[in-house]
Amino acid sequence: MEGLRITVYDSNPPFTAKDFLDKLFPNFWSLVINLLALIVLFVFLYFVAYKPVKKYLDARKDYVEKNIKDSEEAKATYESKLALTEDMVKDARAEASEIISKAKADAEVSAQNIIKEADEAAKARQLAADEAIAQAEEKSRRAIHDEIVNVALEASKQVLGREISREDNEKLLNDFIEEVDA
Repeated sequence: MEGLRITVYDSNPPFTAKDFLDKLFPNFWSLVINLLALIVLFVFLYFVAYKPVKKYLDARKDYVEKNIKDSEEAKATYESKLALTEDMVKDARAEASEIISKAKADAEVSAQNIIKEADEAAKARQLAADEAIAQAEEKSRRAIHDEIVNVALEASKQVLGREISREDNEKLLNDFIEEVDA
């Protein structure tokens, strides 16, 4: 087997122009069948693949648009509620400031009233004390006056050796008091 050689010769004739044209333009019925098969394939793909995918994409598009619309509505609602809340906070702060100012003014008025009442009470106590002092002075003066009268009577009795009348006694006493006051 070592020295055996096999030579193969092609029995087909060389490629001709007719073969080229047959390959370039196939036979009419073959072309129609291929076109019909292609059309059936496109129709099948349209109903099996394209329509469901398009339906899914349309549903997805509607879902996304609905979410965007809902988001925009929620944002608008949020912004309106935020503005309302900010207005409420501003009003509450203004009201709180007004309440604080009013409370300060009321406290000032109350403090003035308390001070006024305390001053009036102190003045009343001062007047009562002055009156009590005046009464005590008057009482002391009377007591001293009576004591002086008694001493003067006793002294005049001893000096004169006799009893003095009430009018003489009064005259002596008034003279003595005027000298003491002077």
